[in-house]
Amino acid sequence: MDTLHTVLNRGCSTWDRQRLPEQEFRSRLSRIRQGMEERGADLLLAYGDSRRYGHLAFVSHFIPKNRGAMAVIPLEGEPALVVQEPSRNNPFSKTLTWIGEVRSVAQFAQGLGDALNGRSLKPKRVGLAAVEEQIPMREWEKIDQILKGAELCDLSDILTSLRLIKSSSEQALLRRTSEILEKSLALFRKEARAGQKEYEIMAVVEREARRQGVEDFRFMIARSSEPHVGLRPASPASLRKGEALLVTVAASYQRYWAELGRTFCLGGPPAELVQSHSTAKNIFHKLVESAKVGASAAAAGEWLKEIPSAPARESLQAYGLGNGLGLDLTEAPFLGRDGAVKIQPGMALTLRVCLAGKECGHGLITQPFLATQNGLQALAQPAEEMVLVEG
Repeated sequence: MDTLHTVLNRGCSTWDRQRLPEQEFRSRLSRIRQGMEERGADLLLAYGDSRRYGHLAFVSHFIPKNRGAMAVIPLEGEPALVVQEPSRNNPFSKTLTWIGEVRSVAQFAQGLGDALNGRSLKPKRVGLAAVEEQIPMREWEKIDQILKGAELCDLSDILTSLRLIKSSSEQALLRRTSEILEKSLALFRKEARAGQKEYEIMAVVEREARRQGVEDFRFMIARSSEPHVGLRPASPASLRKGEALLVTVAASYQRYWAELGRTFCLGGPPAELVQSHSTAKNIFHKLVESAKVGASAAAAGEWLKEIPSAPARESLQAYGLGNGLGLDLTEAPFLGRDGAVKIQPGMALTLRVCLAGKECGHGLITQPFLATQNGLQALAQPAEEMVLVEG
């Protein structure tokens, strides 16, 4: 559910050491270095910005409020963190990461050069993770000069692979994020009334989520009274009695994202809405059955071609059947797409069925799960039933 994103992350910024202790990151560092050694890299650079910070947060737990940051990980010795920010922010930035050396600089090349000089390191083979894809070109050109003579290689796949299986600490954080989202949708049900404006309700829901400690919050809505408009951010439009409301919310807590979506109806649902939501439920059950441990992520969506309704298939494909949960709003594996990735115990997944359109009707079910040897374990209370809202 990529949507509008503010320039400045304005939510809570803390590191809860009880929920995610330093040893968690030390263990990750050891596994990362094993991958670096296997690929012959003596240095790894991992970048992230305020919009997408998964690889960066995995190694450092740091979350940029704006601009970006880069983790500098040598094969031996302590890592460093280079943050593009005024030096006055440095004391605060140090509270967000376990990495002891945090360099606040105007340009990444300056911080990287100082970190390498301080270690007397002249790397021969440098691994990159989300650097070339996300860092501004003018910054990359200067970094490239610092690394002149070194062989560059993409090692994003190492971090992506390590991030697939969630530790017990990560699973606990995902459950906490899911709990906050459950409360958000319960509050939406309480506040939603005919005549109220969408953004007024969204503001109440977001405020409560941020009071619970989320760092970022997203809200999207689709309405049966607007069959040609899909999920979108809240607008000044007023709600109408008798219409279906597809509402999906997402939030990050201690860097970990979850997503939850349900179908609401203001008043008694018309017959066509009951039918379309029943269709969405049947499809969702099929999706849950197909997302089995050992199956490929692509196979989890092979049954999609069996759905006779072309508009329904198009809607499901447009919104996606699901993806991994974790440090990015959407991350691997992507159901119905990643043929090489198999579902494994410890993976956290969002399963999503969204029917939104005049020809396919309206119905939304988005639910977070944890893959186990015994099947999918829900991380939130079931969201399959339509929620009826009086008034």
